[in-house]
Amino acid sequence: MNNLKKTCIVDDDAIAVFGLKRAMQALEFSSELLVYENGLDAIESFQEMIDEDTTLPSLILIDINMPVMGGWDFISEMREIWPKDKEEPTVYMMTSSLSPMDIETAKTFKLENNYLIKPIYAEALQAILV
Repeated sequence: MNNLKKTCIVDDDAIAVFGLKRAMQALEFSSELLVYENGLDAIESFQEMIDEDTTLPSLILIDINMPVMGGWDFISEMREIWPKDKEEPTVYMMTSSLSPMDIETAKTFKLENNYLIKPIYAEALQAILV
C-alpha cells in the first residue's frame, strides 16, 4: 500500500476526526498526520511550513462547513500561499450533506471527483491511495 508522507485533516467535528484517524492508523495511511479544527488554523500552519521550508502535506481532507474558515475559503487561500515551485496537494472535500450547491462549487474548484460523504470509512481511504 502507498503510504503518504504527510496528510492533513481539517474538520471541527471531533467524532469524525477520531474515526478518520482510527481508519488511517489501521491502514498505515500516512507517516505524519496533521489535524486542524478550521481552515484558518491550517493556513497559518502551512504558512509557517512554507516560511521554514519544511515538508508540506501531499493530501488534505477538509470539511466544507466549519466556523472561522470553511473548506471553500480554505482552498482559495491555500492556492494563494502555496509555493509555485511545489506541487499542490491533492484535496478531498468532506461533507455530511449532498447539497447540489456544494457539488457545483466543487466543480468550479475542479474537485468534483474529490468529494467524500461522511462518515468516511477505510474503503474510501484505500481508494485514495490507489
